[in-house]
Amino acid sequence: MQSKETSLCFTGHRSEKLPQTEEEMKKLKLKLWEEIDKAIENGIDTFYMGACYGWDLLCADIVVQRKRVIKMNDPKKIKLIAVVPFEEQAKRWKESDREQYYSILPMCDDVVTLNAHYRQGCYHERNRYMVDRCSKMLCYYDGGNGGTAYTVNYAKTNGLEITNLYES
Repeated sequence: MQSKETSLCFTGHRSEKLPQTEEEMKKLKLKLWEEIDKAIENGIDTFYMGACYGWDLLCADIVVQRKRVIKMNDPKKIKLIAVVPFEEQAKRWKESDREQYYSILPMCDDVVTLNAHYRQGCYHERNRYMVDRCSKMLCYYDGGNGGTAYTVNYAKTNGLEITNLYES
């Protein structure tokens, strides 16, 4: 089992609520890379992602890229864990999102699937699973209602250190 102190989870919006211009997305990816790098420098070695299109897959992609960067003077091994709420969650997604999902999953160090089929509350279950195993959260949260709001509030209640890249 991973240490909570060295684990970070991601939560954020689906693609529709992420920056829509190439320039804004480039800035967000750079900021995300910097934050992931800073987390690693501060002892984070395990990253949990909720395996949904949008923010989750964006974060996972950057962690996968970062895993390939070995600093010879200070090598660090990092892990990416996907927490899938139910087996066929990607079934109704756009093809491009499904392709990204199915290309990222094999690159994860572990894939935890919580349910065989969709059931009410399975997304909240997934979010609690991640938060309960982490001391830090990196999110993209615009302040609205929904699953990201639930997860950020659950993380606050559980004392996680939260960095929100929506405002930066």
